[in-house]
Amino acid sequence: MSKKNGKAKFAFGPKTKDYPAIVCTDLISQSEAFTAPRGRVEMGGLLLGHVDENGNNVAVCGFFPKQTEENSGYCEFGGMYNAIAAAACDYANDTVKGEKMPKLRIIGWIHTHPNIGIFLSAIDVNTYRMLRNQCHNRRFMAVVVDPLKGEHGVFLTERKSETFSDADGVISLSQELEARYHILLDRLRSIQKERGLDFLPCILPGHLRGKRNAMGDRDDIEIELQKGFFQLKKQIVQLNSNSNQNASDVKQRMANFHNELDILKKENQTLKHNSHAMLDKHTHAIKRINTLEERLLIVEKLISDLKKLQSELNNTMKNIHNDVKQTMIKVQQEIKHSQLQTKNETIDGVKAVIRGARMKAKMYTDTQLEELRKELHVITNGDINITTDKSANNAPQIAILKVQHKKLNGKE
Repeated sequence: MSKKNGKAKFAFGPKTKDYPAIVCTDLISQSEAFTAPRGRVEMGGLLLGHVDENGNNVAVCGFFPKQTEENSGYCEFGGMYNAIAAAACDYANDTVKGEKMPKLRIIGWIHTHPNIGIFLSAIDVNTYRMLRNQCHNRRFMAVVVDPLKGEHGVFLTERKSETFSDADGVISLSQELEARYHILLDRLRSIQKERGLDFLPCILPGHLRGKRNAMGDRDDIEIELQKGFFQLKKQIVQLNSNSNQNASDVKQRMANFHNELDILKKENQTLKHNSHAMLDKHTHAIKRINTLEERLLIVEKLISDLKKLQSELNNTMKNIHNDVKQTMIKVQQEIKHSQLQTKNETIDGVKAVIRGARMKAKMYTDTQLEELRKELHVITNGDINITTDKSANNAPQIAILKVQHKKLNGKE
Protein backbone atom coordinates (compact mmCIF):
# COMPACT_ATOMS: atom_id res chain seq x y z
CA MET A 1 0.00 0.00 0.00
CA SER A 2 2.95 2.35 0.44
CA LYS A 3 6.16 2.43 -1.46
CA LYS A 4 9.29 4.55 -1.34
CA ASN A 5 11.95 5.22 -3.97
CA GLY A 6 15.42 3.96 -3.34
CA LYS A 7 17.32 0.68 -3.35
CA ALA A 8 17.69 -1.66 -0.43
CA LYS A 9 21.17 -2.60 0.66
CA PHE A 10 20.10 -6.22 1.20
CA ALA A 11 17.42 -8.34 -0.39
CA PHE A 12 16.53 -9.54 3.08
CA GLY A 13 17.59 -7.80 6.26
CA PRO A 14 20.11 -9.47 8.57
CA LYS A 15 18.80 -11.12 11.66
CA THR A 16 18.71 -8.40 14.29
CA LYS A 17 16.60 -7.78 17.37
CA ASP A 18 13.39 -5.82 17.12
CA TYR A 19 13.75 -2.75 19.30
CA PRO A 20 10.87 -1.42 21.41
CA ALA A 21 9.28 1.82 20.27
CA ILE A 22 7.80 4.83 22.05
CA VAL A 23 5.29 6.95 20.13
CA CYS A 24 3.25 9.69 21.78
CA THR A 25 -0.42 9.99 21.02
CA ASP A 26 0.08 13.60 19.81
CA LEU A 27 1.75 12.34 16.65
CA ILE A 28 -1.18 10.02 15.99
CA SER A 29 -3.87 12.68 16.57
CA GLN A 30 -1.99 15.22 14.41
CA SER A 31 -1.64 12.67 11.60
CA GLU A 32 -5.34 11.84 11.79
CA ALA A 33 -6.32 15.53 11.78
CA PHE A 34 -4.19 16.35 8.74
CA THR A 35 -5.06 13.30 6.61
CA ALA A 36 -8.75 12.80 7.49
CA PRO A 37 -9.98 15.58 5.14
CA ARG A 38 -8.32 13.73 2.27
CA GLY A 39 -10.94 11.02 2.60
CA ARG A 40 -9.97 7.62 1.29
CA VAL A 41 -6.70 8.76 -0.29
CA GLU A 42 -3.58 7.33 1.38
CA MET A 43 -0.61 9.44 2.47
CA GLY A 44 2.86 8.58 3.73
CA GLY A 45 5.62 10.36 5.64
CA LEU A 46 8.66 10.04 7.92
CA LEU A 47 9.07 10.02 11.70
CA LEU A 48 12.09 11.70 13.36
CA GLY A 49 13.40 10.87 16.81
CA HIS A 50 16.23 9.31 18.79
CA VAL A 51 17.32 6.27 20.78
CA ASP A 52 16.94 6.86 24.53
CA GLU A 53 19.16 5.64 27.35
CA ASN A 54 17.08 2.43 27.61
CA GLY A 55 17.55 1.51 23.96
CA ASN A 56 14.02 2.48 22.89
CA ASN A 57 13.28 3.97 19.49
CA VAL A 58 11.51 7.25 20.36
CA ALA A 59 9.42 9.08 17.72
CA VAL A 60 9.07 12.80 18.61
CA CYS A 61 8.08 14.58 15.37
CA GLY A 62 7.78 14.03 11.63
CA PHE A 63 6.35 15.31 8.36
CA PHE A 64 4.20 14.41 5.35
CA PRO A 65 5.94 15.30 2.06
CA LYS A 66 4.45 15.71 -1.42
CA GLN A 67 3.10 12.40 -2.73
CA THR A 68 4.23 11.37 -6.18
CA GLU A 69 1.40 8.85 -6.35
CA GLU A 70 -1.69 8.54 -4.17
CA ASN A 71 -5.02 6.74 -4.30
CA SER A 72 -7.30 4.65 -2.09
CA GLY A 73 -4.91 1.72 -2.00
CA TYR A 74 -1.42 3.12 -2.60
CA CYS A 75 0.85 6.08 -1.87
CA GLU A 76 4.42 6.97 -2.71
CA PHE A 77 6.85 9.86 -2.09
CA GLY A 78 10.33 10.57 -3.43
CA GLY A 79 13.47 9.14 -1.86
CA MET A 80 15.03 12.63 -1.70
CA TYR A 81 12.94 13.31 1.41
CA ASN A 82 15.01 10.73 3.29
CA ALA A 83 18.11 12.75 2.42
CA ILE A 84 16.41 16.04 3.40
CA ALA A 85 15.31 14.57 6.75
CA ALA A 86 18.75 13.10 7.45
CA ALA A 87 20.43 16.42 6.59
CA ALA A 88 18.04 18.35 8.86
CA CYS A 89 18.83 15.96 11.74
CA ASP A 90 22.56 16.38 11.18
CA TYR A 91 22.10 20.16 11.12
CA ALA A 92 20.30 20.07 14.48
CA ASN A 93 22.91 17.71 15.98
CA ASP A 94 25.74 20.01 14.87
CA THR A 95 23.95 23.16 16.02
CA VAL A 96 23.19 22.00 19.56
CA LYS A 97 26.32 20.32 20.89
CA GLY A 98 26.27 17.63 23.52
CA GLU A 99 28.28 14.45 23.70
CA LYS A 100 25.87 12.69 26.06
CA MET A 101 22.74 13.72 24.21
CA PRO A 102 21.28 11.17 21.75
CA LYS A 103 21.58 12.03 18.08
CA LEU A 104 18.45 12.96 16.15
CA ARG A 105 17.75 10.65 13.22
CA ILE A 106 15.09 9.16 10.98
CA ILE A 107 13.39 6.71 13.34
CA GLY A 108 10.33 5.50 11.47
CA TRP A 109 7.85 5.56 8.62
CA ILE A 110 4.18 6.53 8.90
CA HIS A 111 1.34 6.07 6.40
CA THR A 112 -2.44 5.92 6.39
CA HIS A 113 -5.01 3.19 5.66
CA PRO A 114 -8.23 5.22 5.33
CA ASN A 115 -11.21 3.08 6.35
CA ILE A 116 -9.46 -0.27 5.76
CA GLY A 117 -7.96 -0.98 9.18
CA ILE A 118 -4.54 -1.60 10.64
CA PHE A 119 -2.16 -4.12 9.03
CA LEU A 120 0.87 -4.28 6.75
CA SER A 121 0.10 -5.21 3.16
CA ALA A 122 2.54 -7.15 1.01
CA ILE A 123 3.83 -3.86 -0.48
CA ASP A 124 4.09 -2.38 3.04
CA VAL A 125 6.18 -5.33 4.17
CA ASN A 126 8.62 -4.88 1.28
CA THR A 127 8.83 -1.10 1.86
CA TYR A 128 9.36 -1.56 5.58
CA ARG A 129 12.11 -4.13 4.98
CA MET A 130 13.88 -1.81 2.53
CA LEU A 131 13.78 1.15 4.94
CA ARG A 132 15.02 -0.97 7.86
CA ASN A 133 17.92 -2.27 5.78
CA GLN A 134 18.98 1.33 5.10
CA CYS A 135 19.25 2.12 8.84
CA HIS A 136 22.09 1.35 11.20
CA ASN A 137 21.28 -1.77 13.24
CA ARG A 138 17.89 -1.75 11.45
CA ARG A 139 16.50 0.57 14.13
CA PHE A 140 13.28 1.61 12.44
CA MET A 141 9.56 1.49 13.32
CA ALA A 142 6.42 1.60 11.16
CA VAL A 143 3.19 3.36 12.17
CA VAL A 144 -0.13 2.82 10.38
CA VAL A 145 -3.05 5.23 10.96
CA ASP A 146 -6.68 4.87 9.89
CA PRO A 147 -7.93 8.49 10.20
CA LEU A 148 -11.52 7.59 9.28
CA LYS A 149 -11.92 4.81 11.82
CA GLY A 150 -9.73 6.45 14.49
CA GLU A 151 -7.40 3.44 14.70
CA HIS A 152 -3.62 3.10 14.64
CA GLY A 153 -0.82 0.60 15.24
CA VAL A 154 2.93 0.61 15.90
CA PHE A 155 4.89 -2.19 14.16
CA LEU A 156 8.36 -3.23 15.34
CA THR A 157 9.15 -5.68 12.53
CA GLU A 158 8.08 -6.47 8.97
CA ARG A 159 7.97 -10.17 9.82
CA LYS A 160 4.69 -9.80 11.72
CA SER A 161 2.30 -7.91 9.46
CA GLU A 162 -0.66 -8.08 11.84
CA THR A 163 1.12 -7.67 15.18
CA PHE A 164 1.19 -4.11 16.52
CA SER A 165 0.84 -2.06 19.70
CA ASP A 166 -0.76 1.26 20.63
CA ALA A 167 1.05 4.58 20.70
CA ASP A 168 0.71 5.34 24.40
CA GLY A 169 4.21 6.46 25.28
CA VAL A 170 5.04 9.51 27.41
CA ILE A 171 8.02 11.48 26.14
CA SER A 172 10.21 13.49 28.45
CA LEU A 173 13.01 15.57 26.90
CA SER A 174 15.86 17.36 28.57
CA GLN A 175 16.20 21.07 27.91
CA GLU A 176 19.16 20.54 25.62
CA LEU A 177 17.50 17.72 23.68
CA GLU A 178 14.27 19.74 23.30
CA ALA A 179 16.33 22.65 21.94
CA ARG A 180 17.87 20.30 19.41
CA TYR A 181 14.34 19.28 18.27
CA HIS A 182 13.31 22.93 17.92
CA ILE A 183 16.31 23.48 15.64
CA LEU A 184 15.22 20.46 13.60
CA LEU A 185 11.64 21.78 13.29
CA ASP A 186 12.91 25.26 12.36
CA ARG A 187 15.04 23.72 9.65
CA LEU A 188 12.06 21.81 8.23
CA ARG A 189 9.95 25.01 8.34
CA SER A 190 12.59 26.92 6.41
CA ILE A 191 12.61 24.20 3.75
CA GLN A 192 8.82 24.44 3.60
CA LYS A 193 9.00 28.22 3.09
CA GLU A 194 11.71 27.90 0.44
CA ARG A 195 10.17 25.06 -1.53
CA GLY A 196 6.47 25.73 -0.85
CA LEU A 197 3.58 23.95 0.83
CA ASP A 198 3.14 21.71 -2.18
CA PHE A 199 6.67 20.34 -1.60
CA LEU A 200 6.26 19.91 2.17
CA PRO A 201 2.54 20.10 3.04
CA CYS A 202 2.68 19.22 6.75
CA ILE A 203 5.16 19.23 9.63
CA LEU A 204 4.18 17.18 12.69
CA PRO A 205 5.60 18.80 15.87
CA GLY A 206 4.25 16.08 18.16
CA HIS A 207 4.01 16.99 21.85
CA LEU A 208 5.97 20.21 21.09
CA ARG A 209 3.01 21.66 19.14
CA GLY A 210 1.86 23.94 21.96
CA LYS A 211 5.29 25.44 22.42
CA ARG A 212 5.75 25.82 18.67
CA ASN A 213 2.46 27.72 18.41
CA ALA A 214 3.55 29.93 21.30
CA MET A 215 6.75 30.66 19.39
CA GLY A 216 4.64 31.87 16.45
CA ASP A 217 5.31 28.85 14.26
CA ARG A 218 2.86 27.93 11.55
CA ASP A 219 0.35 25.25 12.63
CA ASP A 220 -0.17 23.03 9.60
CA ILE A 221 -2.60 20.87 11.51
CA GLU A 222 -4.92 23.73 12.49
CA ILE A 223 -4.78 25.23 9.03
CA GLU A 224 -5.65 21.92 7.45
CA LEU A 225 -8.51 21.48 9.93
CA GLN A 226 -9.87 24.94 9.07
CA LYS A 227 -9.46 24.26 5.39
CA GLY A 228 -11.27 21.02 5.86
CA PHE A 229 -13.98 22.85 7.87
CA PHE A 230 -14.65 25.36 5.09
CA GLN A 231 -14.57 22.63 2.51
CA LEU A 232 -16.99 20.69 4.66
CA LYS A 233 -19.22 23.78 4.95
CA LYS A 234 -19.27 24.14 1.17
CA GLN A 235 -20.08 20.48 0.89
CA ILE A 236 -22.94 20.92 3.39
CA VAL A 237 -24.36 23.81 1.35
CA GLN A 238 -24.06 21.76 -1.79
CA LEU A 239 -25.63 18.84 -0.01
CA ASN A 240 -28.54 21.03 1.11
CA SER A 241 -29.07 22.17 -2.45
CA ASN A 242 -28.79 18.64 -3.68
CA SER A 243 -31.04 17.42 -0.86
CA ASN A 244 -33.83 19.79 -1.98
CA GLN A 245 -33.57 18.46 -5.48
CA ASN A 246 -33.27 14.96 -4.12
CA ALA A 247 -36.35 15.53 -1.95
CA SER A 248 -38.33 16.54 -5.03
CA ASP A 249 -36.99 13.54 -6.87
CA VAL A 250 -37.86 11.34 -3.91
CA LYS A 251 -41.43 12.67 -3.83
CA GLN A 252 -41.83 11.99 -7.53
CA ARG A 253 -40.32 8.57 -7.10
CA MET A 254 -42.63 7.92 -4.14
CA ALA A 255 -45.64 8.90 -6.26
CA ASN A 256 -44.42 6.60 -9.02
CA PHE A 257 -43.82 3.96 -6.41
CA HIS A 258 -47.39 4.24 -5.07
CA ASN A 259 -48.75 3.98 -8.60
CA GLU A 260 -46.64 0.95 -9.27
CA LEU A 261 -47.70 -0.44 -5.89
CA ASP A 262 -51.38 -0.07 -6.81
CA ILE A 263 -50.74 -1.83 -10.10
CA LEU A 264 -48.87 -4.57 -8.27
CA LYS A 265 -51.74 -4.94 -5.78
CA LYS A 266 -54.22 -5.41 -8.64
CA GLU A 267 -51.92 -7.85 -10.32
CA ASN A 268 -51.50 -9.61 -7.00
CA GLN A 269 -55.29 -9.96 -6.62
CA THR A 270 -55.50 -11.35 -10.14
CA LEU A 271 -52.68 -13.73 -9.41
CA LYS A 272 -54.38 -14.84 -6.19
CA HIS A 273 -57.62 -15.50 -8.06
CA ASN A 274 -55.78 -17.36 -10.79
CA SER A 275 -53.77 -19.26 -8.22
CA HIS A 276 -56.97 -20.38 -6.43
CA ALA A 277 -58.45 -21.48 -9.74
CA MET A 278 -55.25 -23.29 -10.59
CA LEU A 279 -55.27 -24.86 -7.13
CA ASP A 280 -58.83 -26.09 -7.64
CA LYS A 281 -57.91 -27.50 -11.03
CA HIS A 282 -54.85 -29.06 -9.51
CA THR A 283 -56.93 -30.65 -6.73
CA HIS A 284 -59.47 -31.91 -9.23
CA ALA A 285 -56.71 -33.26 -11.43
CA ILE A 286 -55.17 -35.06 -8.47
CA LYS A 287 -58.53 -36.62 -7.58
CA ARG A 288 -59.01 -37.61 -11.23
CA ILE A 289 -55.56 -39.11 -11.34
CA ASN A 290 -56.23 -41.02 -8.11
CA THR A 291 -59.50 -42.33 -9.55
CA LEU A 292 -57.78 -43.34 -12.79
CA GLU A 293 -55.04 -45.04 -10.81
CA GLU A 294 -57.65 -46.99 -8.84
CA ARG A 295 -59.41 -47.97 -12.07
CA LEU A 296 -56.11 -48.89 -13.59
CA LEU A 297 -55.41 -51.18 -10.66
CA ILE A 298 -58.85 -52.79 -11.15
CA VAL A 299 -58.23 -53.20 -14.90
CA GLU A 300 -54.81 -54.67 -14.22
CA LYS A 301 -56.42 -57.16 -11.80
CA LEU A 302 -59.13 -57.99 -14.37
CA ILE A 303 -56.47 -58.48 -17.02
CA SER A 304 -54.62 -60.78 -14.67
CA ASP A 305 -57.85 -62.72 -13.94
CA LEU A 306 -58.68 -62.86 -17.67
CA LYS A 307 -55.24 -64.22 -18.39
CA LYS A 308 -55.81 -66.93 -15.81
CA LEU A 309 -59.26 -67.68 -17.26
CA GLN A 310 -57.84 -67.73 -20.76
CA SER A 311 -55.18 -70.14 -19.65
CA GLU A 312 -57.80 -72.35 -17.99
CA LEU A 313 -60.05 -72.07 -21.10
CA ASN A 314 -57.17 -73.02 -23.34
CA ASN A 315 -56.48 -76.05 -21.20
CA THR A 316 -60.21 -76.97 -21.19
CA MET A 317 -60.47 -76.52 -24.97
CA LYS A 318 -57.40 -78.63 -25.41
CA ASN A 319 -58.88 -81.34 -23.22
CA ILE A 320 -62.26 -81.11 -25.07
CA HIS A 321 -60.45 -81.29 -28.38
CA ASN A 322 -58.61 -84.37 -27.28
CA ASP A 323 -61.85 -85.92 -25.92
CA VAL A 324 -63.75 -85.11 -29.15
CA LYS A 325 -60.92 -86.53 -31.18
CA GLN A 326 -60.98 -89.73 -29.18
CA THR A 327 -64.78 -89.85 -29.34
CA MET A 328 -64.77 -89.34 -33.12
CA ILE A 329 -62.27 -92.11 -33.51
CA LYS A 330 -64.48 -94.41 -31.43
CA VAL A 331 -67.63 -93.33 -33.29
CA GLN A 332 -65.96 -93.88 -36.64
CA GLN A 333 -64.81 -97.27 -35.49
CA GLU A 334 -68.32 -98.10 -34.23
CA ILE A 335 -69.97 -96.82 -37.45
CA LYS A 336 -67.58 -98.86 -39.54
CA HIS A 337 -68.25 -101.89 -37.42
CA SER A 338 -72.03 -101.26 -37.55
CA GLN A 339 -71.98 -100.83 -41.33
CA LEU A 340 -70.02 -104.00 -41.79
CA GLN A 341 -72.39 -105.88 -39.47
CA THR A 342 -75.43 -104.45 -41.31
CA LYS A 343 -73.99 -105.48 -44.64
CA ASN A 344 -73.33 -108.94 -43.41
CA GLU A 345 -76.83 -109.25 -41.96
CA THR A 346 -78.37 -107.97 -45.23
CA ILE A 347 -76.36 -110.47 -47.25
CA ASP A 348 -77.37 -113.29 -44.95
CA GLY A 349 -81.04 -112.28 -45.20
CA VAL A 350 -80.92 -112.08 -48.99
CA LYS A 351 -79.20 -115.38 -49.14
CA ALA A 352 -81.96 -116.91 -47.02
CA VAL A 353 -84.62 -115.42 -49.26
CA ILE A 354 -82.81 -116.67 -52.28
CA ARG A 355 -82.55 -120.15 -50.88
CA GLY A 356 -86.22 -120.16 -50.05
CA ALA A 357 -87.10 -118.84 -53.48
CA ARG A 358 -85.01 -121.42 -55.18
CA MET A 359 -86.77 -124.16 -53.32
CA LYS A 360 -90.22 -122.83 -54.17
CA ALA A 361 -89.49 -121.74 -57.74
CA LYS A 362 -89.77 -125.18 -59.08
CA MET A 363 -93.40 -125.38 -58.00
CA TYR A 364 -94.44 -121.95 -59.39
CA THR A 365 -96.18 -121.39 -62.70
CA ASP A 366 -95.14 -118.70 -65.08
CA THR A 367 -97.76 -116.36 -63.73
CA GLN A 368 -96.74 -116.97 -60.15
CA LEU A 369 -93.09 -116.56 -60.99
CA GLU A 370 -93.81 -113.30 -62.71
CA GLU A 371 -95.62 -112.02 -59.65
CA LEU A 372 -92.81 -113.23 -57.43
CA ARG A 373 -90.25 -111.57 -59.66
CA LYS A 374 -92.08 -108.25 -59.40
CA GLU A 375 -92.30 -108.45 -55.63
CA LEU A 376 -88.63 -109.29 -55.32
CA HIS A 377 -87.80 -106.55 -57.73
CA VAL A 378 -89.71 -104.10 -55.56
CA ILE A 379 -88.35 -105.47 -52.30
CA THR A 380 -84.73 -105.55 -53.47
CA ASN A 381 -84.88 -102.47 -55.65
CA GLY A 382 -83.98 -104.51 -58.68
CA ASP A 383 -81.18 -106.36 -57.06
CA ILE A 384 -82.94 -109.78 -57.59
CA ASN A 385 -84.43 -110.84 -60.93
CA ILE A 386 -86.40 -114.03 -61.69
CA THR A 387 -86.42 -115.43 -65.23
CA THR A 388 -88.10 -118.59 -66.70
CA ASP A 389 -86.75 -121.07 -69.21
CA LYS A 390 -88.70 -123.84 -71.09
CA SER A 391 -87.09 -126.98 -72.27
CA ALA A 392 -86.89 -127.72 -75.95
CA ASN A 393 -89.16 -130.77 -75.88
CA ASN A 394 -91.94 -128.63 -74.32
CA ALA A 395 -91.59 -130.21 -70.92
CA PRO A 396 -93.39 -128.61 -68.00
CA GLN A 397 -91.93 -125.20 -67.23
CA ILE A 398 -89.12 -125.09 -64.77
CA ALA A 399 -88.49 -121.78 -63.15
CA ILE A 400 -84.90 -120.86 -62.83
CA LEU A 401 -84.21 -118.08 -60.30
CA LYS A 402 -81.28 -115.97 -61.19
CA VAL A 403 -80.37 -113.62 -58.48
CA GLN A 404 -77.81 -111.01 -59.06
CA HIS A 405 -76.73 -108.84 -56.14
CA LYS A 406 -75.37 -105.82 -57.82
CA LYS A 407 -74.46 -103.67 -54.82
CA LEU A 408 -73.46 -106.17 -52.16
CA ASN A 409 -69.78 -106.81 -52.69
CA GLY A 410 -70.44 -107.91 -56.31
CA LYS A 411 -71.69 -111.31 -55.23
CA GLU A 412 -74.36 -113.37 -57.06
